[in-house]
Amino acid sequence: MAAATLQAVALVGAVLGVASHWGYFIHGEHHMDGTRIILSFFAVTTFLFVSVIRLDGNHSYMAASQTTAVASVSFLSTLTLSILTYRAFFHPLRNFPGPFSAKFNNFSHFFRIVKESRNHIEADRLHKKYGEFVRIGPNELTTISPDAVTILSGTGSKCSKSPWYDCVSYPTVSLQLTRSRVLHDKRRKIWDRAFTMKGEMVFESIEKTISSTDEALLALREYESRVKTFTNELISVLGSKTGQSLNASLWFNFYSFDIMGDMAFGQSFDMMKSGEKHSAIKILHEGMKPIGVLTPVAWVMPVLLDIPGLGGGVKDFIQYNKNRVAFRKENIPETRDLFSWLIEAEEQSNDPIHKDPRWLWGDSALIVVAGSDTTATTLTHIFYHLVRSPKVYSTLRKELEAFYQPGSESEFKDLQDSPYLNGVINETLRLHPPVPSGLKRYTPPEGITIGSTYIPGNITISTPFWSMGRLESCYKNAEEFLPERWEENSELILNKSVFVPFSSGPYGCVGKNLALMELRSVVARIVTEFDTKFAPGEDGRALMEESKDTFTMELAPMELVFTKRKD
Repeated sequence: MAAATLQAVALVGAVLGVASHWGYFIHGEHHMDGTRIILSFFAVTTFLFVSVIRLDGNHSYMAASQTTAVASVSFLSTLTLSILTYRAFFHPLRNFPGPFSAKFNNFSHFFRIVKESRNHIEADRLHKKYGEFVRIGPNELTTISPDAVTILSGTGSKCSKSPWYDCVSYPTVSLQLTRSRVLHDKRRKIWDRAFTMKGEMVFESIEKTISSTDEALLALREYESRVKTFTNELISVLGSKTGQSLNASLWFNFYSFDIMGDMAFGQSFDMMKSGEKHSAIKILHEGMKPIGVLTPVAWVMPVLLDIPGLGGGVKDFIQYNKNRVAFRKENIPETRDLFSWLIEAEEQSNDPIHKDPRWLWGDSALIVVAGSDTTATTLTHIFYHLVRSPKVYSTLRKELEAFYQPGSESEFKDLQDSPYLNGVINETLRLHPPVPSGLKRYTPPEGITIGSTYIPGNITISTPFWSMGRLESCYKNAEEFLPERWEENSELILNKSVFVPFSSGPYGCVGKNLALMELRSVVARIVTEFDTKFAPGEDGRALMEESKDTFTMELAPMELVFTKRKD
């Protein structure tokens, strides 16, 4: 083909590349269009190839290939150059500090975390280097400004959930992953009924003035017997293995999974009975693992799921939840569980949202993740600190011995009012939040102002909870584990607004009261009945340095020895 013709083809391709960027890609959201865009590109190049052959009287495949290649390379080159130029010199975030490569693409952040999957540690490193606001992607910021928490996630926040939520929920949808406030509120009503919530239980032990605390506890009374049953089972296991080395990370996971299975689906996984890891744990971790490393390039996830043979771990987790829902529908438990309410909504409501099976599949995943991983993570870290701090252990035991009577009618109410126990839990959640990298929010079109810093509109921004919990501007001696920090009139907390381990505002965790019930029950029983120490050769370093950030945490082993008290 003549050189002049190829030059003309290259010019047309270049013009279309720039036009595509400024006319299409720079407007709106395209994070869910990856598969369609890729298929469209190949469809257009195929059409061009066939058209050239049909127009060329000699039917030259070489000429058609050459023309198609020139057009494609020209289009992609100019499109890429236009995008990179805009992101570096004209993007609203161009003046925010951060790694140079972050200006151009999100893959640079992906490559920084892919090896160890510790996004929260990388975020902390970046903040120490660049300051309060860091640009970690072309259209994404992370901030450790204390003012940001309320502005991004508080009750009156003008921000919405970021496009990330669409990508990680695909092809299902759930209460906590839907970006629609209208749909969230509709589903939240069903979940609130499931948890029989009548008010917000106060969590922070320094604030216990809301009168609805007792009402919420009474509303959750029907779950108390279940919590007691599984706590007794865990205590029985520890008693039978007294003096032996146990992987606490694993056994606390067994506990949380068993109780989640019973409360959510009416059937325990019986891992504490068998002492063996159920396939559900492996499926969960394999399904969550890609989220940890692909979070910076979340748009890749729907593409992987659309391609046969790829996205195996995520697809297995999705299928597991479909199977779990189908099984639960066919096996109705004698006692109502959380899914009773969700299935009832599907069967009885006339609202199309409750008829869509994707909600049940997605909410099943939500229950599995939020109802097991987060509780196990917190329990494990609680005992990491208790073992490292004998003084804290003995202080907590002394407080509990003054009032605590396992199995009593007022057991859970008494534990809820235990200041030092609440302090131990709060302090653990401060230093080891179950979602360490924080939650991604999307600024409104008009933008927002955090402190004195203006954040443009349509920007993804997050507050890494792991780093926020270590701010000296908010906590005195922030790196120290000090349960007394949460006592009334304590001067160790300088800004309590940054403490939101269960999120806040309309998207606050619906199951936090149940989670706290489980945590208090297990910690109180173990501390009063067992002496606990690291197993020989264990120091907790693996837990701290090798656990993975997969949005929630995939814990490394921690070997502990629980010995039945003799005194």
